[in-house]
Amino acid sequence: MKKFFININILFFLTAFSLSLLLAGVPTQEIQNQKKELQIFSDIERTFSSGNISLISSYFPSQIYLSLSTGVNGFYSGNQAYYILQNYFQVYQPIAFKYTQRSESDNGFATGVFSFENRNKKGTAQVFISVEYSGARWKISLITIK
Repeated sequence: MKKFFININILFFLTAFSLSLLLAGVPTQEIQNQKKELQIFSDIERTFSSGNISLISSYFPSQIYLSLSTGVNGFYSGNQAYYILQNYFQVYQPIAFKYTQRSESDNGFATGVFSFENRNKKGTAQVFISVEYSGARWKISLITIK
């Protein structure tokens, strides 16, 4: 009879231990979303430092609002936004980008300073970007460069 109790205790211990390992090894949905959010902000930073729109184009929803110092102002499709921003970065060639503020939530935003070169002159512009988590993915809903 003593052997039976030892086996039950061992079984209980092994079950509890296995369950704790299983739960520790699988990130929760919230942690996964946070990692994806950090990725979107990282991709935005790399885009504004390099001018490579392809890094963020997958985050464009069907309609995105753009407001640029060139006079572009309004809602555009993801494809239109891609080419508008590509043209913008050809004129205002990126040097660097640095975040000044970042809010990490389901409706997050970021502000930063975009350094560029235009016609052999260096300049800076303020950037505001709004992101939202919708439909199990992060999307950029607004880009302002002034």
